[in-house]
Formats: sequence, C-alpha cells, structure tokens
Amino acid sequence: MKRVRRLSAAIPALALTTALLTLGASPAAAAPPSAAPKGHGTCTAVPSGSKLAHKKATWACVEERPFTTADLARVRARTPAAPGVAAAPQGPIDPVDPGDDPDAGPEALCASKKQQDVVANRHAYCMRHGIVYALVDDDGGVVGKAPLVVIARSAVEYNKVTWDESITVYSYDFVNIKSVRLSLSSSCTACTGGGPPAWGGGGITLSANQKDETGHLSYETTTRGGGERSRSQIAYQSQTESDDALFLVISYGQWAGPTVACDGQVGNSPGCIATDNLARVKLSKSAYGAAAVAYEWAQNNLSDNNAMGTAKRPLTRDGDESRSDSRRYYTCKAPPMPFVADPTVVDDECDEFPFARTRQGGTLGSLCAEIIPRAIGGRAWNVDVVRNSGVAPCIRAHVPSGDNQNAGRSVGRQVQSERVLQGEAYQVVITP
Repeated sequence: MKRVRRLSAAIPALALTTALLTLGASPAAAAPPSAAPKGHGTCTAVPSGSKLAHKKATWACVEERPFTTADLARVRARTPAAPGVAAAPQGPIDPVDPGDDPDAGPEALCASKKQQDVVANRHAYCMRHGIVYALVDDDGGVVGKAPLVVIARSAVEYNKVTWDESITVYSYDFVNIKSVRLSLSSSCTACTGGGPPAWGGGGITLSANQKDETGHLSYETTTRGGGERSRSQIAYQSQTESDDALFLVISYGQWAGPTVACDGQVGNSPGCIATDNLARVKLSKSAYGAAAVAYEWAQNNLSDNNAMGTAKRPLTRDGDESRSDSRRYYTCKAPPMPFVADPTVVDDECDEFPFARTRQGGTLGSLCAEIIPRAIGGRAWNVDVVRNSGVAPCIRAHVPSGDNQNAGRSVGRQVQSERVLQGEAYQVVITP
C-alpha cells in the first residue's frame, strides 16, 4: 500500500473545525448555494475548479458513526488469522461474546458483537469507530463515498503508568473516490496527551478495500506514587483528505474513546486499569485445594443475603492490619465457641469467609457455619457440615495450613494486580 508521509495540519483538541488548504495557485472560492447539508456530519465547501467540483460535489463531509455488526463482519472476514478476531464458528449456538470475558485481551475484545465503540475489561480495551467521507451535491445527494473503520487496541498493565495503542484502519467499497488520506491523533485528561500523532505525525493513504496496521499512539498518566485514582478520558481527532491534487479539501472529526484509571495507592508502584469494571480475584481448586472448595461452598450454599463474594454481593477491601486481626479473632478465636482443630485434618487451621481483610468479615464464629472440605480422590471433594447450615452469615472451614496460607497470599497478590483500592468492591471467582 502506498503511504504518503507529510506533516498533518494541527488538530484542535476536542473541537470540530473545518479548513481549506490550497496548494499552488489560490482559486476563487465558490460560495455554496445553500447551507451545509444535514445528515452527513461535518461538511466543508468544495472550491470551484477542483476535481471534486468536477465530480458534481459541492461539499466534502465527514460523518462519525458507531461501530456496527456489519463492520464486525467485514473486519473478521479480512483478518482471519488474528487471535480472537477470526470468524465465529458456524452453527446454531453463538460463542460467548469476548466483550463479556473479563480476561479477554485487546485483540479478542475487538471481536465483540456489542454495538458500541469501546469494549473493555479491567486490563484491556478496544476502540472501534466508523468514519464515512462523502461528497455531497447541491441537492444533498451523495455523489462519492469512502467508508473507513478505525480500531485502536491496548493492554493496560497494573504496575505501569504508560500504555500504547496499536491502530488499524480498514477501508471498504469506495464510490467515485480514488483514495483518501487519514491522519489521527488523540488527547486525554489526567495524562500526557496521546503522545505524537499516529504514523509519526503524517498520515496514510487508502484506496478501496485496503488495510493499514502501522499506526501507534502512546499515553502516560500524570498520577504517581501516593496519588489518588484519576480517570483519563481519551478522545480521538481525525483528518480526512480528498484525493484532489490541486485543491485539498480536509474534513475534521472527533469522538470519545476509553477511560483508563490510574492510582498510586496499591502495591509498590503506581499503575492503571482500563475501566472501573468490578475487580475479580480468582482461586482454583486445583491450586488452593480445601480453601477454594470452602469459599465455593459458601457462595453456593449460604442464603442469597449471605452468599458474599459474588458479582451480586461483592466483598469490600479493608487492608487495615489491626482491623483485620480483630475480625480474624472474632471469627476464629472468640468465645463462646472458639475454633477447635479437627484431628482428621493435617495442620488444621481456621479459614474464614468472608475474609478478615474485608468489611464483611469479622462475624462472631459461633454464628458461622463450620465445614470440613475433604478430598475424595482425583479432583472430587466432599464437604462435611459440622455446625449450622446455609442460613449462617459466614463460614469457618477446617483447612490445611498450606492451602489456607497460599490462598491468602494469592488474594493479596491479586488485590494488587487488580488495583483494588481501600473500600473498593471485588468478586471472588472459584475455578476448577
């Protein structure tokens, strides 16, 4: 694909403007016969004597439009080898939408069927946006069209204050237009504004049914160690130029992108998350044994009002050491029924749920259901209920020390990797 490298006109941040650049002789501007046509976005008058005027065009317009399912089908058809973007399997049952997967990466998020520009989870996002460059005549009729789709995707890391976007632009069936040139830049709040424009400050020239994957934008939050969480709203600005070699008509557009939240309050370094989606702590039964089985039993067997750590009733982080020690004491050691180790459990320890480091923890142990998870071969488990039942507000479980301690350390690590702030909610997800 031929790419034209030329310094782009400066784009005012977050503003819609129109401009007319002339190359060579200055023509006499033709006064438009009427106001700019409606329904075509932002329009710029076409100068007389230009190639566009010879195509019966009076206006060059840029319409910003949301990403559609038709766009997705076209993108998938033209990127069959991209992870997570290949065409969906044929059959009566649709696969799970990657836009609903909290672990999906940016490539997979781009394949979401959601009819929205930004699809994101806590650690990645994909911005997808349609641009239609149209030539419009005196009567408002479209005499030329060049549809484009811009996709910007990024992974956001919990321990870094910078992130980069990869930009892909798709062109589709052009009508009466040979090629268009697109330039793209961005700006954001609470971060340094998008770095240099994509393609090194120049642009790309696209003909019909071409694709360019060479664009990049970069960002850096202004939040540092100790800083409270700030939200950076990214916005994009575009320039779309006609293929007129004599008199260049440039149309401008802008649209909103994702939000990235950064803080300096979690862990040893500042970092960011892609959105404020509910944080998730995952614990597998294969790795954390009786501890994970106990938490799963609590979520499945306590009443709806007491089955905490779910998306419906998440836990709330409280990392204060003295309060967590107090909560642990009330659940495991306080009279009238302190925890007593079971002789059939090796290195038996009291494992409480909800956790002591949450605001929901600390219920008096005599009110909790008491259970003993037992492995019965392979990956199968049986849970003996020693006392109380599912109506209890909490559990305390007889769990081997290794499982208990390892699960606790994993929760602590994931609170940091999910950047769960003090007082923020999170979900506990148990996996096989």
